[in-house]
Amino acid sequence: MAAWSIGDVVRVGLPKGSNKRGVMGISVLFTTHPEARFDGATGTITEINPRGPYGIALYLVDFRDHENRVAIPWQAQWFREEWLTSARQPAAATTPAPAEAPAGELAAASGQKQTTLEGSS
Repeated sequence: MAAWSIGDVVRVGLPKGSNKRGVMGISVLFTTHPEARFDGATGTITEINPRGPYGIALYLVDFRDHENRVAIPWQAQWFREEWLTSARQPAAATTPAPAEAPAGELAAASGQKQTTLEGSS
């Protein structure tokens, strides 16, 4: 079952791993793939190929009309489902504001609001 549909805004995230020096980044198994250039880019799904090569569903992601900080080599690219994550921010949970701290052992010590003294540098 497909997790994405046409029109969804997604972010590309290739598998992470460390290289020989221990630096974290894109897994060395995928660094030579053309898709590695799109890591971190945001785009919109415009087409779905449910029977891609080797039976793996592919999603055509269009990067036009999106503000991307990575240099994108071309405007659209096919990606596997496991390389895509939602680019939409989750709705903010409605948590109540913290209540005033009660006086007593949980209250802050007096004078803890200021970190510097007047006239000191």
